[in-house]
Amino acid sequence: MRRGLLSRTATACVLCAAVLSCAGCGAYRADVACQAVVEQEELGRGAAVVVEAVDARPDPAVGQRNPASAMYGIVVVEASVADALRRAVGQGLADKGFSPAGPSESVVRTLTVELAALTYTGTPRLGGITAEARVVLNVTVDNNGEILKKSYEGVTRWKLDGDNVEPDFDRLLGQTLSKAVSKMAGDYDLLNFLVKTVLRTRDLG
Repeated sequence: MRRGLLSRTATACVLCAAVLSCAGCGAYRADVACQAVVEQEELGRGAAVVVEAVDARPDPAVGQRNPASAMYGIVVVEASVADALRRAVGQGLADKGFSPAGPSESVVRTLTVELAALTYTGTPRLGGITAEARVVLNVTVDNNGEILKKSYEGVTRWKLDGDNVEPDFDRLLGQTLSKAVSKMAGDYDLLNFLVKTVLRTRDLG
């Protein structure tokens, strides 16, 4: 009897340890695609622009998969999201008449986009959850030495019904990132600053 009790206790301990060790192995790695949705026009008049994108988040984790328990793991977006962001911004500028270009001494315009925040939260509600994603982009434009800094946010909320339900993270996060990119690519304050001609004068001493 004692031996059987000890055996069952040992088995329970092993199972418990296995569950605890797997608490962090349920991470979902989201594949985030985004795009700029803007009206096409020739505002940029073919001006060449270097587009750079940086993932400035302190952590690749964007949130907890299940709001009720950390046992389900986290949602992760890798730093490679910066490549998707750079392509989307470049396409948005191209749709506005600019010409994305590689770094060169002859190109005097540079637009740098920093992914400052990308988060997911699931809030329990009666019959399901409210899934919310948020993104913050910090943008710096250097037009031949003259600087403009702006920030853009995107928010998406979905109401999902059911027990232990979770959203399509790829689509939710991609849709939210696309909102912020579209705001940036449709911001005429930024676009007019980017297209204007800035002349630099030399100090002849």
